[in-house]
Amino acid sequence: MQALRRVLFREPDGRPKSLIFALLSFVCLLGWVYFGIVLNGPHNMLFLGLAFGFSGVAESLPPNRQRSAGGLRILGLGILVVLVVLLILAPEIIWAQ
Repeated sequence: MQALRRVLFREPDGRPKSLIFALLSFVCLLGWVYFGIVLNGPHNMLFLGLAFGFSGVAESLPPNRQRSAGGLRILGLGILVVLVVLLILAPEIIWAQ
């Protein structure tokens, strides 16, 4: 439990990593708009875009905001857990056409 706490509530890594996460979030959200809304396809890219976005915001915080960064990282992981649970229990919600 202590190792998990050290990983989640560590000091934010800074601008380069946050820009990578922001770019991935932007690409995923654009993919969701095109594939999910325009082509009426699956909505899995929305979950990935949100998770990358929260991780990017967590990494862009100042070094003294470790608790806030940890909360945003947990929120991003929680979104991915919700995606996996939905894929197992109700895949038609994600893959509905």
